[in-house]
Amino acid sequence: MRVLLALLVLPAATLAQTGSDPPAGLRFTAEQIESGRAQFHRTCAQCHGRNMVNSGTTIYDLRKFPVDDPERFKHSVTEGKGNMPSFKEALTPEQVSVLWAYVGTRGGKELQ
Repeated sequence: MRVLLALLVLPAATLAQTGSDPPAGLRFTAEQIESGRAQFHRTCAQCHGRNMVNSGTTIYDLRKFPVDDPERFKHSVTEGKGNMPSFKEALTPEQVSVLWAYVGTRGGKELQ
């Protein structure tokens, strides 16, 4: 029961941290996406490229990440994958969530 409650509370806590609920039909607010952009450039851009732009030959091209799979993204970030290290100790769940807001909207280009 506690796990279920925690899963239900996390998205609400993330929304509260970044301002307001997303507009009807949208998954994220502009504030969440912008917060994710800033976090991405602090944490991820060194390998995945500024604004997620890289050749995709040695590093995964995040512009191609399936936008309907947030759990896969969160698992990859927290547990690591291949050459990518785990960021479990470096990022809070809220930081991972706003990173997903940025990556999951292709940098804000696909808001739905």
